Amino acid sequence: MRPAAVAIGLLGVTVALGSAHGQGGPRRGRMAFTAGAGLMYGNLIGGDFGATRAAVGFDANAGVVLRRWQLCIGYDRTNHGRSDTDGDYIVSNVYVEPRLLFGNARARWAPYAALRAGRAMASYVGILGITDKATGYVAALGAGLVWRVSGPVQADAAAHYARLSHDYGTGGYAAAEKGGQASVRLGLRLSSR
Repeated sequence: MRPAAVAIGLLGVTVALGSAHGQGGPRRGRMAFTAGAGLMYGNLIGGDFGATRAAVGFDANAGVVLRRWQLCIGYDRTNHGRSDTDGDYIVSNVYVEPRLLFGNARARWAPYAALRAGRAMASYVGILGITDKATGYVAALGAGLVWRVSGPVQADAAAHYARLSHDYGTGGYAAAEKGGQASVRLGLRLSSR
């Protein structure tokens, strides 16, 4: 099953459950919607990623919050330098990220723990000028903090460690490029509550 289909299915279930809860519950229990974007900084580490350099990138996500839970769907991208490529080694991920907020989602400060799973993609121009593209998986753990800036505007800071696999179609999972990705991000998001 494709990660995008899983993400859409999870979002649909969350929206349906949140709507059903919100129709009969008190106002403070209603579902909220969020959307945000931020800058990220990190590097690919270990495994087959030893020749990369740290890079700045971006992250964008949208989600729903119900009480202490938030479910996000997001996209991130970084352009790393790599010794065996001409130009950038581009790594991007489409992911689903459930978050557990510690404390009330309406509080001024709300730390959270996150899990992330999704589709990883990579591309680079090789030394012969041929663009190689890969797909695989991303699975990550993260911790973050959301704090209210003003009205519906919130700041969102987080750190993640992910495991990545990129298969260039050269022999399946055993021949895939594997390693880790450590990153930090800082961004803004809008919340409907």
